[in-house]
Amino acid sequence: MHSIRTKIMAVTIAAIVTSILALGGIGVLTIGVESDRSSVEKLMLISENIQGKLNAYLDSLQQSVSMAVHMADDALNDPDIVYLGDSGTPEAMARLDAALSRHCAQVEHAFGSIANNTSGIVTYYYCINSDYGSSEHGFFWSKLHSDSFEKQPPLISTELDPNDIEHTTWYYSPLKAGRPVWIGPYKAHFLGDLWTVSYVAPIYHSGFLLGVLGMDILFDTMIEQIDDVKVYETGFAFLMDRDGNIVYHPDMEVGGTPIQLDENLDANMMKRRSTGDRLVRYDRNGEQWQLAFNTLSDDHKVAVTVPVSEITASQRRLTLMILLVAVVILAAFTVITLLIVNALTRPLLRLTSASQRLAAGDYAVELDYDGRDEVGILTQSFRQMRDQLKLHINDLSAKAYTDAMTGVKNKGAFDACLARLDEALQAQDKENQPAFAIIMFDCNRLKQINDQHGHSAGDAYLQKACKLICKVYAHSPVFRLGGDEFAVVLQNDDYENRDALFSEFERDSRALTEEASRPWEAVDVSMGMAVFEPGRDRSAAQVLQRADGLMYEAKRKRQA
Repeated sequence: MHSIRTKIMAVTIAAIVTSILALGGIGVLTIGVESDRSSVEKLMLISENIQGKLNAYLDSLQQSVSMAVHMADDALNDPDIVYLGDSGTPEAMARLDAALSRHCAQVEHAFGSIANNTSGIVTYYYCINSDYGSSEHGFFWSKLHSDSFEKQPPLISTELDPNDIEHTTWYYSPLKAGRPVWIGPYKAHFLGDLWTVSYVAPIYHSGFLLGVLGMDILFDTMIEQIDDVKVYETGFAFLMDRDGNIVYHPDMEVGGTPIQLDENLDANMMKRRSTGDRLVRYDRNGEQWQLAFNTLSDDHKVAVTVPVSEITASQRRLTLMILLVAVVILAAFTVITLLIVNALTRPLLRLTSASQRLAAGDYAVELDYDGRDEVGILTQSFRQMRDQLKLHINDLSAKAYTDAMTGVKNKGAFDACLARLDEALQAQDKENQPAFAIIMFDCNRLKQINDQHGHSAGDAYLQKACKLICKVYAHSPVFRLGGDEFAVVLQNDDYENRDALFSEFERDSRALTEEASRPWEAVDVSMGMAVFEPGRDRSAAQVLQRADGLMYEAKRKRQA
C-alpha cells in the first residue's frame, strides 16, 4: 500500500492557519477587553454629565428652600408666636394670629424673591399647622398655567388626609423625618395630580411644628433634561429611585425594575449609588444592552443604557480589518502551498467532494478512484456505504410516511404536516398567517363489516372511502390516521372552495352508498371541517381538535 503521509506532510498550510488564528485571536481578545473598559468609562461619563446637569438643577432648588428655612427661623423672634393649641384665650389667639400673619408676610416676601431666581420651579408655599392654634394658614404661589407666579388659596393642613399618603406625602414625610427631605415623584393634589418632585422642610418653634415650607418642580421637567441626551445611536437615559425601581423609562411602567428585563441582573447592585467600573449587561427583547448609573442629590438614580451592538461597532470594524489582513496572508501562502500539493492531493479532494454530495443525499455520486493508498481504501468504503444507504433509505422512506393499505400518507406524515403549519404560524404575524382548514373523516360501521364479512371486506371498505376522498380533494394531502379515520389539510384553491368540496363529497358518498349492493361497497363516512381562525387558534392542533369534535358530532347524529 502506498502511503500518502508524505503528501499530507507537504501541506504546511495548517501551521500557517494556526499561527494566524493565534495571533489574530490574541489581538481580537485584547481589543474586546479594551472595548469593554472604554464602554464602561464612556457610559459612566455620559451618566455623570446628566448627573451634574440634574444635580445643579436640584441643588439650586434645595439651596433656595434652605435659604427660605433660615429666613423663616429668623422671622420667629416675635414673642407672640407661642403654641396655644385649643387652650388659648381669645386675646392670646388674636395676638398669635397677628404675629403669624406678620411672620408669614415676611417669609412670603423673602421666599418670593428666592423663587423668582430659582429655575424650573412651579410652586412655593408655606403651610401652617392648624393645630398650632392660629387661623393663619400660610401662602401658596404657583405658575403652573402662567409665566409668572400667581397667588393661590393657601394649603390647609386640616384638609390633608394622613392616610392618602400618595397625595399628601409632601406634608407628612418631612414631619415623620423631622428634617428637610426630597419627595417624589408623587401626584400632587394641588397641581391637578401631576407628577411632582418636591423639597420640603418642617418649621419648628419651641419644639412644636409650626408648618411645612417647600418648593415643587414638575417631574416632566426632570424628564426633559434626560430625553434629549444622545447615547450612541439608539441608547437613552432613564430614572430609578434609591432601591432601583423605575420612576421613568421610555418602555417600562413606573414601579418596575431593570431586573424584570433580565433576572441575571444583580438586585443589590441596582441599590448601589453607582455602577462604578463594573461592566453591567442585560438582555432586552432578545438583544444585549449595557447599563451604567449614578445617584442624584435627591437619591434618584440616573441611568444610561445602549445596545451592546452599537458599543462594539468599532471593535467589529477593527476585528474585520484583522480578519481581512489574515485572509490576505492566508490566501498568499495558500496559493503557494496549493501549487505544490495540488497534484498530490487531487484524489483526496475528489473524495472530499464526493463525500459532501453523499452527505447531502446525492446517492448517484461517482466514487471511481481505485488507487492502492489510504484514499483508495476510503473510497471503496464510501462506495459500499453509499450502496447500502440507498437501499435502506428508499425502503425507510416508503414505510415512514405511507399507509401500506391505502397508499396515502400516514399518521407520521400528518404529524409532520401539523408541525410545519405550527412553524408557519409562529413565523408570521397575525395579518399574514397561513389560511388552512382540516377535515376529519370517520368510516362508519367498519367494525360491523369486519365482524360480519371479514377484514378483507373492511379493507375494501376503507380503500373505497379513501379513493373517494382522494378524488374530491385531488389537490390536497390525504392522510390515514389509523383504523377508520382519515384527514385532509386544505390550502390554496381547495381551501377557497372548501364548502363546495364538502358538499360534493357528501353527494358522491350518498350516491355510492345508494348504488352499493354489498355493505363494503358503500361510503358511509362522518366528517367534520374546522377552519383556522387567527384570533382564536394558536396552533394547528386546536383546529384539528375542533374538526374532530365536529366529526364526532356528525357521527352521533347519524347514529341517533
